[in-house]
Parts: sequence; structure tokens; C-alpha cells
Amino acid sequence: MRVLLGSHEGEWLERRLHGWGAVGGVVGTGWDAYARILHPLEGRLLDWTDRGEGVVPRVVDERAWTWTQVAAAVGAIMHPEVQYGSLASREHETSIGAWEVRPPQEGWLEPALLARLAPLLAAGTSTPDDAVLAVWEGWGNLHPGSGMVYIAWEGDGEAPPAAVPEPPAVSPEVTRALTDPHLLRLPGRTYLRIACALSELEDPDWGYAVGIGWSRTWGRDPSPQLIWPRDRAWVLGTEIDLDSTLVGGSRALIDAILADDAFEAFEVTADSDLTCLGDAVNPPRASSD
Repeated sequence: MRVLLGSHEGEWLERRLHGWGAVGGVVGTGWDAYARILHPLEGRLLDWTDRGEGVVPRVVDERAWTWTQVAAAVGAIMHPEVQYGSLASREHETSIGAWEVRPPQEGWLEPALLARLAPLLAAGTSTPDDAVLAVWEGWGNLHPGSGMVYIAWEGDGEAPPAAVPEPPAVSPEVTRALTDPHLLRLPGRTYLRIACALSELEDPDWGYAVGIGWSRTWGRDPSPQLIWPRDRAWVLGTEIDLDSTLVGGSRALIDAILADDAFEAFEVTADSDLTCLGDAVNPPRASSD
């Protein structure tokens, strides 16, 4: 992988972005087909037994949940334009029996899922070794001097070095690419660009080497917001304000994604509404936020 400087890659996409809040506004119009991949949920099974120290919940199990499981629990209907806010809280954990289920992350595709997706994307292009990632320039981890961390230490003497969180690692090339002449500007968003082979994304730890702010302490943020191959055979989009990832491309590519049970995915269209008002099937939940 290498950070792109002075590149014009991705400027072509602006002509195809149409429809605020719609699929075509994220990955462009004019594709043969589109898929929407719902971001997975994290669930914790809690034990509320009072062991004489007050009722303090203890985590006894953790696993991924699907939107379909949450919908079944609350009596909602799954469909291509379903909005998580019509199923449960978009801001807080939702209690389902003894489980607490966290809402899906916005603007972030789990690297392990991207690793599973990468071979399908590679099969859908004639240039799998020549692709571009676009990362939104507003991610905090790309600007390590912009935040503050408070550390509490309990023990004798000073805290050992291991107790101090590792700061996000940002390479000099990334810092330079974040300056104005090198950024990709699309409607409403600005990105830095990174050249890669799609096979590199099959390693969920790919971001550490390129220096985009991933941290062993804080996690693998940021996620790419856009990916496309040099032959422009498809576009993947993980818009920062959406809790699903979109792919526009050939019929064969979309069929392959929909057929892979690693993804909770639906076929959508360029006009599919992904705003909070886009769910015309399930009534809004007054207590969802």
C-alpha cells in the first residue's frame, strides 16, 4: 500500500453521485446492481445476580447479533430499506432478555468482514492489484494531536509504561496527504487516497502498516469510506453517517455478495432511501433514541 499524492483518482465518481441519502449518492448511479451490507451488532449476556456486593452485572457471554435477530425479538419486519432506528435504539444498548445489544457502528466496516469481501471484489475486476481506498479526512485518529486522554492508575508508584495507551500511529505520508492539494473532494466529503492491491485487504490488520491511525489500544479506526479498482468495475461505500456498507457493480458481483452467508445483505437500487425516514414498512419507535 502507498499513500497517493498529487493524484486525480476518484474524481470521475462525482459525475455519478446523485441522490442525497440514497444509495446512488454514496456509490454512484448507473451500476447493473447494488448490495447493502448491514453492519453487525455486538451483544453481551449479563448476569445480574447479587453476590452480596450489590447488583453489579457480570458479562458471561459475548457474540455478534444480526439485525434479523433484533427484528424478530421486537416484532419488526426486515426489508432492503430497513433502518435500525425502527428496530431499536440507534444511540444506546437495547435489552433483549438478558442480552444487551449495541447499535451498529456508523462509517466503519469490520476489518474481518472487509477481509471476507475482498476476494469477491477482486473477482469482479480486471485490475485486482490496482485499487484505491478513500478515507474520510475527518477521522480523529488521523489527527493524533487533536484529542485528550485521561488515565487513572491505582497502585504503588508511577504507572508502568504498559498502562499508558498507545497513541494512534499516523505516517508522515498520511499527514502530508491530508493537506489541501492532495485530497479528493466529492460532494460533502473530503478524502485522502491510498493505492492498494485488493489482496492486501484480506489481512484484517492491513491498516497498521500504512499508518492511518490504527492503534492496538483504541482499535482499527478509521475504515475506508470508498474503494474502487482502477478499471472502475465497481465501487464500495461505507459512508460515515450510515450503518451499512454499499456496493454498486456487476450483476455477478452483487449476486456473489448476496449469496455469501458471512454478510447480512439485501439487494437495493440506486434510489433506495437510507435516511432515518427511509423505512416505510416499520413504524418509528418513539423510544429508539
